[in-house]
Amino acid sequence: MVQGLIDRYGNAHVNPPQVLYVDRDCCSQGGMMGKFRASWPDLQVRLDIWHFLRRIASAVNTEAHPLYAPFMQDLSRAIYMFDRGDVEALRSAKQSEAEEKQIPVDQVITRRELKLHCRTRTRGEETTDQLITEVLQEYTMPTATDLYGAPLLDDSRIWGVWVLDQRRHIGCIQDPPGVQLFTVTGQSSKGGVQLQKYRCARGSVSVESFHCHLKNFIPGMVSLFFYLLEGCWYKTVIL
Repeated sequence: MVQGLIDRYGNAHVNPPQVLYVDRDCCSQGGMMGKFRASWPDLQVRLDIWHFLRRIASAVNTEAHPLYAPFMQDLSRAIYMFDRGDVEALRSAKQSEAEEKQIPVDQVITRRELKLHCRTRTRGEETTDQLITEVLQEYTMPTATDLYGAPLLDDSRIWGVWVLDQRRHIGCIQDPPGVQLFTVTGQSSKGGVQLQKYRCARGSVSVESFHCHLKNFIPGMVSLFFYLLEGCWYKTVIL
């Protein structure tokens, strides 16, 4: 599969991708990653942040816990930061709506609007390490429980997951330097302000959704074989 992908780029006479997002083997120098790096020495390999977060969440006692959603949101904030200029433009566009409803402007901005109009970037290795550690410390405190006293995190597991396993991947989830991950797809007007619409090339979730569709579209045992043969573990960013 790897050699076939490499051959397709060569046969098409196009430049190889700059970034490869994976859900495993991001630090590996052998196997599939070794073949990619041997043929594309300038390729930058990054770990899909969604998978990184899911690995940390494996130490959660139950996803039905009332603190699960805030916990995942805080982890995401520890990794991503919004572009200040984009956020200020969106606030200006929503100001009239906030004044009409007589509430703070941040309360009328939806998550969908933030995702559509505001670019994000990773915070850097040192800051990300510090912020994630602080989040885990906060949610392992004795007060981080539900109404019945059940904790969100398994204290005997979370520090092993973080310190012994996932902490070493902090560098793997950072945005590659010099690579523009956002593409302008259009514009919209809100409150008399022109806002850009962005699409992000970061991550592999969209590819996995497509392969999940293929698996469900083809019934029977052959679907599993086809799904595994196609693979759902990478996404190339061609820039």
